[in-house]
Amino acid sequence: MDGSVVGRGGNAWMIHVVYQGRALPLAWRVRQGPKGHFPEDRHIALVELVSGLIPEGAQVVLLGDGEFDGTRLQHTVQDAGWSYVCRTGCHRTAWWDGATFRLDTLGTCIKPGTLIELYFARDKMKLLRTSGKS
Repeated sequence: MDGSVVGRGGNAWMIHVVYQGRALPLAWRVRQGPKGHFPEDRHIALVELVSGLIPEGAQVVLLGDGEFDGTRLQHTVQDAGWSYVCRTGCHRTAWWDGATFRLDTLGTCIKPGTLIELYFARDKMKLLRTSGKS
């Protein structure tokens, strides 16, 4: 999922399918207005639109940047049965074993290539587990 400036004063947000190393647009919406992030409800509407096009049993991973890190969007993606990868702001917080911490703290505690699984509940993230490279 990505947003982009189009035409004169237009913005588009799109969902692509990756095929042979290329991102091909699958669905998009365009609006007139200044460059900037779209509201989370518009991201959710696009995911809901596309989820009806995906064959049952297909493995889907939604990849997005910090614009797409809203917890309601993440719940929508989980409800669709998709996986989710997002680059998010280091100011976000999570909790684990009763302790709350900023996500940038994880970078000092884990090795490169470590998979971090987070669970989202009530607008909070909970660290479920990590699994690193051997």
